[in-house]
Amino acid sequence: MFTLLLLFIIGLMASCISTGNYLPLSSDETVIGTAQATFVVQSSLFFLNSAKEKVNTQAYIHLMEAAGRKYSGEIDVRDIVWVTGRSVDNQHTEISSTGKVIQFNR
Repeated sequence: MFTLLLLFIIGLMASCISTGNYLPLSSDETVIGTAQATFVVQSSLFFLNSAKEKVNTQAYIHLMEAAGRKYSGEIDVRDIVWVTGRSVDNQHTEISSTGKVIQFNR
């Protein structure tokens, strides 16, 4: 019985994901498309909540790179959402992110 309970708790902990929302879209910004990126951060799943600022920054950087390959002009990324993926090892976690691409009007 104890082994079954232990396996259940481990499974529950492994299935927990962290999410983040960053740079909300304002009402006067026009969306021209979306960008997606997957990257690895140096943080285990158990400490990811304390590393949200780092993940937010990395998501923004990777999404801007992806958006720059797809769109031209003066662009930015808003409404960034990220979720944790698999744990690469004890110190690295895969993150998947998406964001809305806006273009600045001159």
